Amino acid sequence: MQSRVIRTLLVVVAIVVGLAAAYFLKTIESSITGERTSTDVVRAQGQDVTTTLGDIRTAQTAYVARGQGEAFWMERVSKLLPTLDQQMNAFRATLTSPVARGGIEPATAAIENLQKLDARAQEYVKSGQVLLASDLIFSDGLDAASTATKQIEQAVSDEIAARQANVAELRNRELLIVGSGAGAMLLVLLVLGFSGARGETVEMPISLKDTASEPAAMAPMAPPPVEPIPAAKTPNLGTIAKLCSDLARVHESSELPRLLERTAQAIDASGMIVWIADPGGDQLRPSVSFGYAQQVIAKMGCIAREATNAAAAAYRTGEMRTVAGDGVSHGALIAPLVTADGCIGVLSAEMKGGSEKDESSQSLVSIVAAQLATLVSPSPSAALDQTAAEA
Repeated sequence: MQSRVIRTLLVVVAIVVGLAAAYFLKTIESSITGERTSTDVVRAQGQDVTTTLGDIRTAQTAYVARGQGEAFWMERVSKLLPTLDQQMNAFRATLTSPVARGGIEPATAAIENLQKLDARAQEYVKSGQVLLASDLIFSDGLDAASTATKQIEQAVSDEIAARQANVAELRNRELLIVGSGAGAMLLVLLVLGFSGARGETVEMPISLKDTASEPAAMAPMAPPPVEPIPAAKTPNLGTIAKLCSDLARVHESSELPRLLERTAQAIDASGMIVWIADPGGDQLRPSVSFGYAQQVIAKMGCIAREATNAAAAAYRTGEMRTVAGDGVSHGALIAPLVTADGCIGVLSAEMKGGSEKDESSQSLVSIVAAQLATLVSPSPSAALDQTAAEA
């Protein structure tokens, strides 16, 4: 009794570890996506600032070019300068790296200097002092614009480098979580394996002990010999550890049929099916499978929630169901796919050689189902439908 309770608790711990690892991996992936999106935003904002600076420089050179109409170009610069200020403020607010923030200050000072020089150049042009305006535009103005452009580009590079370093750190955390989760599950499976291999000692009843010393004539007739049941295939622990690690790294639904095949080989199953509930939760439909032809899957159809079979019962109760095999048909294990929102489907495994009675196989199917619950969705998915008949 105590052994069964402990093994059940170990399975629960393994499920919790798998769910926690999946949650943290999903959170880290969201952070990585955010870093990449922010990097693109920083790059685009830096490009906008440098483009506006270039437009201002082009307009300023037209001040002193004959036949260009300096009034038009002065008005254009007057409109571009406020735009440049807005772009600089937005760019500065996006920066998170201390190095990039420090590097943007010289660019801000250079732009302020460029605005002052532009005001003086416009006064010279309006008063007819074209040579003085040209000297400001092509000497001090050019230096200010070049300094601002160079500093902005450097700030963009520093910010991108800092965000790439953050992404690398997040990737290291992912590897740590995957390794820790796989190690914890491997430890649980080792404990389950050793505890399952250890037979229980059954004490001979007192009445049989007493009669064992009586003469043969007084002994009761021995019962007919019972044919031993073939031992279930014990999953290879190394294979299971690798399988748990690979399940934690699944990113695309096309990987699921192959992982189901590996799971079936590990637990001596002839076929496996992932049944997903429809949006209303009234029916289960086959989503991903291994070991069954497409025609067989099509004939299975959907399973009603209130149907009188093991799959529907496992879905309704959120508890594993076992179907015993006989000399004609295989047995089966049906494990619920449970998430924080409840049961979203079941995982059915057609077992060979009576392995549905093996507690190690039951534990492994529960672990796989717990991880699959974080990878599949109860809503219809085209990607899962395409992989339903593969293998």
